Amino acid sequence: MRHGEAPSTTTAAHPEYNALGTSGWSALLAQSLLAFTVESDDPQHFRGYLRNRKIADVDFIEMATGRHVAHRSADTIARDCRPDYVLCLQVAGVGEFHQGSRTAVLQPGDLTVFDGTRPATVVSSADYRNVCIKFPQRLLRLPRSHVDQLTAARISARDGLAPATGALLMTLGHVMEDISGRTRYLAARNALDLVSTMFESILDVSGDDGKTEGNVIPGQIREYIDEHLGDPELSPAAIASAQFISLRKLQGIFQQNGTTVSAWIRTRRLERGQRDLVSSGELSVAAISRRWGFKTPSHFGRAFKDEYGVTPAEFRRVASAG
Repeated sequence: MRHGEAPSTTTAAHPEYNALGTSGWSALLAQSLLAFTVESDDPQHFRGYLRNRKIADVDFIEMATGRHVAHRSADTIARDCRPDYVLCLQVAGVGEFHQGSRTAVLQPGDLTVFDGTRPATVVSSADYRNVCIKFPQRLLRLPRSHVDQLTAARISARDGLAPATGALLMTLGHVMEDISGRTRYLAARNALDLVSTMFESILDVSGDDGKTEGNVIPGQIREYIDEHLGDPELSPAAIASAQFISLRKLQGIFQQNGTTVSAWIRTRRLERGQRDLVSSGELSVAAISRRWGFKTPSHFGRAFKDEYGVTPAEFRRVASAG
């Protein structure tokens, strides 16, 4: 994908616009993306197109509009319940994304991310088109303090993993309805893995050698935890001993990232268990709970429902449907 060009997939064809008016477009955004107040030179005749494909708790959104300004205010945010990030790929036209003290001006092929829990403004040119992926902030491997460095920052179409990420978003948006529920779920999770890797590459935090860089959890500690998730006796004390650091220092590293060692272990176990519920259909819920270090299936079930709002069995049925 060359800078200045829209990705060359069939989704780049002009969609059919609907005459919604700015109030109708605001309602559609609130339903399918996030709540915004929309302004336009001709509010009664404002036209737009939006399509949302939801896979579990991840949304793939394609939209096209004319020139307008969309504001997300603190009052609007108070009505939303889930902390989300939205990664946007510019497909056509020019988009300006304002959040905090930064502004990202996107040409076709460029990307940016914004935090759904903070005020933002998006200015759209004529013939504006983009593809977005909206996902819970908890699904990223990076702490929020690090992602904050990327919000409303332009990620060039030519930089690092940006071309691969943009191409994947376009492709998934096009084929999502043609693949099965289980494959859709795994594709969505793989897309988030690529997004996380792209962010880590930009921030240069993924290849550390075990030293603490800023507030990043060192890779050596992350890898040790991931390698021992199946051990029900994995504990902060065991991790500290294996890494030859004090328990206090280990706890301090995680506190700098706004979490605890135990919470990190729990989250990683739940993520692995969630993935197995979809990809390993032959494994029972009880077997998955043992595989990832939960001492009992009921412990896994309670933790899973607390995190995702459904039981493991309910999640498996929904994710595998279709």
